[in-house]
Amino acid sequence: MHLLKRSIFLLLAIGLLIFALKDVSFGSLVQQFRQANYTLIALVGLVMIISYLLRGKRWQLQLQALGYQPTVLRTTVAMQTGMIASMIILGSGELTRCITLQRTDGVPVAQGIGSAVAERIIDIFMLMLVLLLTSILEFERVQSYVQQLTFRVPSTYITISTLVALVVFAIVAKWIFTSQRFRSHPLVIKLLSVLDGFSRGFMTIRKVPQLALFILLTILIQVSVWLSTYLMLMSLESTVSLPPTAALTILATSSIGGLAVPTQSGIGTFHFLVSRVLVLYGFSSAEGAIVATFIHTIGFSINLILSSLSFLILPLLIVKPNTHEPERIK
Repeated sequence: MHLLKRSIFLLLAIGLLIFALKDVSFGSLVQQFRQANYTLIALVGLVMIISYLLRGKRWQLQLQALGYQPTVLRTTVAMQTGMIASMIILGSGELTRCITLQRTDGVPVAQGIGSAVAERIIDIFMLMLVLLLTSILEFERVQSYVQQLTFRVPSTYITISTLVALVVFAIVAKWIFTSQRFRSHPLVIKLLSVLDGFSRGFMTIRKVPQLALFILLTILIQVSVWLSTYLMLMSLESTVSLPPTAALTILATSSIGGLAVPTQSGIGTFHFLVSRVLVLYGFSSAEGAIVATFIHTIGFSINLILSSLSFLILPLLIVKPNTHEPERIK
């Protein structure tokens, strides 16, 4: 089943990529990369490094709420190893970074995953704010874009499907929670233990030692992602005149696309959606696809370099067995 799911998303990514680039010549892509301002691209790399360090610091605050004290370097390296794992196997990033942090600082995987999921929910909330801001600043363009992409699903179908799903869920849940034989099964006891660790990690948001700093870091992370996108637009002659809100629109659209149609590193999804966004700013679909390919390639390359460096650093951070206990807050 997992292999089938991966194959479907891989084929979808390839299909979207081919469709987005069907009218683009290789020569035009090469020319775009040759004409780019690589001083600004270097600045993009610096901004992305800062963004990852901010994420590492934010995760550190969550883990401090659990009683662990990993350094920002360790949390950042763990997150980068998760990122490169996600490039290879879709959806493996959170588990990989939590396993990495268990090896470097002894943080239980269940609690680490709980904090990672909490972090993901916060990012989704921030994405909603970005969408709201984009809708306000670029209302006409967003409205036009949505009208091009959406399709209608009968409301009766949605209502019936939702009701059936709720009834089935209620029946199964009642059987599970009232069956003593089920609850006493060793596998279920182990699962409940894991869920308890997961819950503790998830609730770290309520207990972070510096809530104001946590909120500030969350905002700065979003600003840094927007800034890196805007700098990439500024590095191209064809997009240098675009307003700052264009980067915001690209960020919102690509993020929603990544949630709706998840592919490795956004391949295909990013190219298709961003190329269509740029049409709203006066580009043809082919011109938009060239710009989207440039932005994605630069971002992917920087991520790959930084994640590879994290793998080189990781062996130096792994704690040898029986020589170290995770430092906890007393």
